Amino acid sequence: MQQAHFSEPSAPYSCEVLLLRKKRCFAYLYTRSIATCLRVGVSNTRRFPSSGFTLVELIVTIAVVAIIALMAAPSFATMYSRQKLESSARELVMKISEARSQAVLLRQTTGLCLASLSDADCAAAVAIPKEETQRIFIARLENGVTSTNASSTNLNFRRNGSLAAQKDFILQRQNLFYCVRVGVIGDTIIKEGACP
Repeated sequence: MQQAHFSEPSAPYSCEVLLLRKKRCFAYLYTRSIATCLRVGVSNTRRFPSSGFTLVELIVTIAVVAIIALMAAPSFATMYSRQKLESSARELVMKISEARSQAVLLRQTTGLCLASLSDADCAAAVAIPKEETQRIFIARLENGVTSTNASSTNLNFRRNGSLAAQKDFILQRQNLFYCVRVGVIGDTIIKEGACP
């Protein structure tokens, strides 16, 4: 059996390494003294840098996010109400256009009502028999959107697609208003705020 021995290092804190060779060429590494190796700085335990948040940092971050969310909540509610009003106004304008087109196509009067009226009440309001459903149109408003002027819940188009007089629909949700003005020739204007 062959043995190789390295001479003892001259440095006072270094580890002495003994390398043994056997027939099968396995190498074994032996250290002479653990205490000597530890003095040099070699150790089996590894120190990891601390990472993550401390509890105080986490609480402060959550508090800041909560304050920002509370400041944004009123503007989010206003934006949500405005979106609901715009959606209802677009639905109303689409139904107005559809009713006008049907009046011209059929060469008969057509009527439009807001969803606040039942089908029977709508048919009575526009003076069209309720069996003629192709001439009666109902505009469905979003939840929470109402019409403020009770007299403007319906309108009638003549056979040529015109109205007898201009009609205003005022839609409201919370403190926001939208005005949908229908001209005599059936044109529509959407304006934020009350009708002038």
